[in-house]
Amino acid sequence: MTAINERQALSRSSAQVWALCTADAALLAASGAIHLHLWDTAYQHVKTLGPLFLVQVIAAFVIAIALVATRQLLVVAAAGLLMAGTIVGFIAVRTHGLFGFKLPFTSGEAWAVLVIEIAGVILTTFTCWLMTRPQRS
Repeated sequence: MTAINERQALSRSSAQVWALCTADAALLAASGAIHLHLWDTAYQHVKTLGPLFLVQVIAAFVIAIALVATRQLLVVAAAGLLMAGTIVGFIAVRTHGLFGFKLPFTSGEAWAVLVIEIAGVILTTFTCWLMTRPQRS
């Protein structure tokens, strides 16, 4: 086992990493749930963007489950990247438009999910850092 694998194995089993991964997964699942609601109420018939909402929902729930089940660094990074990508997509749709769609207004749910995703990006970044730092003996 290499030194980095030993560190990851030790980190994955720590209570602190377990709690952080659970919190990361909860934020990701909350993002997925809000996107599912937004898709159902507003975006289901929007060409290209509607299906992307469903992709985000499915990816959020699958990664959230994998995060709690494995506590792997790669899964934590995937969770953070999904939330960061969703933030970038929201900003693009709100400012310049995306796939021919520009969001004319922002609902309270959109602001809520944005806050959740910003918190998720920060928390997953911290979790990744914690999982890759050297363990103290």
